[in-house]
Amino acid sequence: MKKFVASVLTLTVALSLSASAFAAEPVKNVKVSSKAASVSDSYEPNDDPSFAPYINSNVSYTAQISHNRDADYYNFYAKPGEIKFALSKLSSDSKQLDITIQKPGGQKVKSTYTKGNTSFTAHIPEEGQYYIFIVHSDGFFDPTPINAIPYTFKAIFNQ
Repeated sequence: MKKFVASVLTLTVALSLSASAFAAEPVKNVKVSSKAASVSDSYEPNDDPSFAPYINSNVSYTAQISHNRDADYYNFYAKPGEIKFALSKLSSDSKQLDITIQKPGGQKVKSTYTKGNTSFTAHIPEEGQYYIFIVHSDGFFDPTPINAIPYTFKAIFNQ
């Protein structure tokens, strides 16, 4: 319970700081969970860009990587400019997450890896459709079952 409270406090501080740093409106939680380890993922199925939900700028989204082969895609439409992205893991595991922002067809805007919380800024080169791809790094090659990896993220971009 102490770890859960510490994780929630860390997430709250991280999202507050990211919202302040981005000079954005307050965080709007789309989903809230009382236990980080049992986050239900209402965005599933989103294992393919064609099933990915659309996200809005400056809104916080909470989901999870549920199993080794789970991959989460989120679509968004953006105009040229910066995209600011922040992700917080809601568990204390040491599993690495890969985060990629790219255009359909494969043109990568940004790709990064994290075992904890992360934030970055990237450049959206042209107006159009993009997606965010989040996956457990070793998931597709390691058949060992994993515990769910809950996370929350926010992306701020020109709409």
